[in-house]
Amino acid sequence: MRGKRDAGWDRIPDAPDAPIRAAPTDPKKLREKLRRSGFAYLQRYSASEAHFAELMEQKLRRWEAAGYVGLGEARPADLVAELTAEFRELGLLDDAGFAASRVASARRKGTSRLKIALGLRAKGVDGELARTAIEEEGTDETVAALRFCRRRRIGPWRRGERPDRDGLNKEIAILARQGFATQLGRAVVLMSPEEAEEKLGAI
Repeated sequence: MRGKRDAGWDRIPDAPDAPIRAAPTDPKKLREKLRRSGFAYLQRYSASEAHFAELMEQKLRRWEAAGYVGLGEARPADLVAELTAEFRELGLLDDAGFAASRVASARRKGTSRLKIALGLRAKGVDGELARTAIEEEGTDETVAALRFCRRRRIGPWRRGERPDRDGLNKEIAILARQGFATQLGRAVVLMSPEEAEEKLGAI
């Protein structure tokens, strides 16, 4: 039978065409299987509480569909909520720390406040928590836009001469698609290389 052996987080059993009904797994053993799986995941990846809970619930349902476990009367949402609370108490799940780490990494790459906020929301991070993380990280939006320009080789780091109006508008549009305000984008793409490097060097 497929999926009878637990091969770790990265090898979740595929659900067969028709669900395989396994006898209900002992609740204690079921919790332990889920705990081991969740711990293995968090050893490799960081996650928000909401995203972790979603992944764990999906895994439970796939285990059940593959006949690897039998949930019986157990509710996946309840099992996952219990595990999430346990991992939160142990410090393995920490939305504030997760948000701060994501913000710092994104800002180094030149990601806008808007794009960061949307990314954190998609991971289930509370909006107020996300705003606090962005504010406390403290990177100026102009600096973030310049970092993005440097990575993409546009604006002050473009190759060749300054383009015409259409060319500048294309660069501004690139920045706008990344969540930067149009006025900021215009100011950034018009900076000289010397001015831009000075701005970044002053951090």
